[in-house]
Amino acid sequence: MKKILLAVFLTALFAGSACAAEGVIAWAAGGGTDTLMRPLINHIGNITPMIKTGLAGAIASSYVYEKTSDGETLLMNAENPTLYKFLGYGNIDYDDFECVLLIATEVVGVIVPSNSKYNSFKEIVEDVKAGREVVEATTNVGGMPWTLTAMLGKITGVNFVQQWYAGDKDAMEAVMNGKADFTFCKLQMGRELFEQGRLKYISLISKEKLEGWDVQLITDEYPEFAEYLPWGPFYGVFVKKDAPAEKIAEWKKLFAEAYATEAYQKLLSDSRMTKLGLNGAAALDYIHGWQSRTLSVLSKADLNMKFRFHSPE
Repeated sequence: MKKILLAVFLTALFAGSACAAEGVIAWAAGGGTDTLMRPLINHIGNITPMIKTGLAGAIASSYVYEKTSDGETLLMNAENPTLYKFLGYGNIDYDDFECVLLIATEVVGVIVPSNSKYNSFKEIVEDVKAGREVVEATTNVGGMPWTLTAMLGKITGVNFVQQWYAGDKDAMEAVMNGKADFTFCKLQMGRELFEQGRLKYISLISKEKLEGWDVQLITDEYPEFAEYLPWGPFYGVFVKKDAPAEKIAEWKKLFAEAYATEAYQKLLSDSRMTKLGLNGAAALDYIHGWQSRTLSVLSKADLNMKFRFHSPE
């Protein structure tokens, strides 16, 4: 009897594993993308999350694109694929995928250690201009910190030393621990630590004040940056475009239901996200607009940045 029960249990276990879809998260555990995707996965169920980092999410994107088109492998990524062709990371971007759910966008800020001498982004820029080495914790070419560094470099004329980390959470922690002078940090990640006094926001990449945030805006110091705003990372769930239509429709329904739950809406609100809740053509229009605005800046910026690699301890 015990052998029979064990056989039944193992059969059910492996049958469940075989039919579970795969949710490929393109950024490191605990980062902004991962933090938004897991509550959706948990609500839907029957999706096995997989972290697959590298090349600003291009490793995960290529992995999903090369899988069979059965609709059982989902790409969970941020804005980065819009830049892959420009950066030479391959010939795919979001035009090769169907957007199941474009979740939200958000504001980013400049953070420094809580005991840092810097109280404004301009002070950092002036130190660089004076010949002092200022180290920025970053992720990868095409990642959010790199992109903002290129955009602000065009405005300020400076080139920071960027020290690479696996994801934005690691970059944030490097700044908190004094291993780097600053980084660009999403508000969803840094909010509680900021309120606890464990890190310091010195500028918000925004031209409009945010309720509850007594932090100066980047346009207070560099008004000319206003023409590139609003700008912020966005997050979405995607499937190969040639997946079965009924499977795509099913995913859209399931993710829309998960997105609409009270708990998930509260998560987005508490994280100061700008909610999108788009899919299909409306999502692609948003993505194309973001891509056009960003590439118009990067195509004119100095992308010859200095990097050093961080070896995990």
